[in-house]
Amino acid sequence: MDDMSSDSIHRHDAVDLSGLAAAAGSSDSPAGPAPTGSGTTRTWVIEGTEENFNSLLQKSVQHPVLVEFTTPKAHGAQQMSQVLSRVTDEAAGKWLLVHVDIDAQPQLAKSLGVQAVPMLVAVIGGQLAPLAQGTIDEQQFRQITDQVTQAATAGGMVGRAEPVTVQASSEEAVGPDPRTVEAEKLMDAKRFDDAVAAYDALLAKEPNDPVLIAGRNGAALLGRLDDKDPAALLTAAQQNPHDVEAQLAAADVELMGGRTADAFNRIIQVVRTTHDEEREAARTRLLELFAMVGQSDPDVAAARRSLAAALF
Repeated sequence: MDDMSSDSIHRHDAVDLSGLAAAAGSSDSPAGPAPTGSGTTRTWVIEGTEENFNSLLQKSVQHPVLVEFTTPKAHGAQQMSQVLSRVTDEAAGKWLLVHVDIDAQPQLAKSLGVQAVPMLVAVIGGQLAPLAQGTIDEQQFRQITDQVTQAATAGGMVGRAEPVTVQASSEEAVGPDPRTVEAEKLMDAKRFDDAVAAYDALLAKEPNDPVLIAGRNGAALLGRLDDKDPAALLTAAQQNPHDVEAQLAAADVELMGGRTADAFNRIIQVVRTTHDEEREAARTRLLELFAMVGQSDPDVAAARRSLAAALF
């Protein structure tokens, strides 16, 4: 995709987000992965209203926020919204998608100067950047979100968006899982080691709970990256290709930047070229990242096959 100036909106291509990297560097404590209770499902798509819009944008100091301004009256808009929502939920917290129906929220659209929809905007560190105007397809949206997450990571933003939990049957929001409230508070306070311990205590009672496992691994990852320079970690890995710890740290950065396949492939290469304790450490780390991303993710499925080939 071609870059473009910040004062224009391309019909389909992404804006140059390099200027947002500095804004990301001022991030507050990152948000941790959020759980889901029995009979519920998680989503990272939230309806934007006049009442909640400012508070949702404030989350952009922790992770990217994408805002979709739309109306069901626009040709192709409903199909586009479905694609954006599905890809967003597959990303599982790499960004938050705020859906604004301008028919239902006319004053909000007017105050923001929205004149034509569909329109997609990114917010990182409180800075707004127009991404696309007009309908876009899945490939274009994935390309856009790759740029957004890379810009956020370049600025040191490694937080993940918290989902809302909804009833699987009614889609009615029911709020966060009470089991992990304490762990989430610890993560908000950047006490990542304590958050890991809190998740471990929960896992001692429910050792196979995938949500708790993902939360625990997410807290551990954020702890490893806390106060680290992502660019420096990637450079160190490039300069030290045989340093296992450097490669694992670079994989953490890649994962948080949305480069899931790159992260997996990096660790699989470590598995291929190491033995004994180093190989086991790499394999274990890879399994932790699998649990974070989700076993149904296509990158996980592909990486599992590659891991099996590397091991056997």
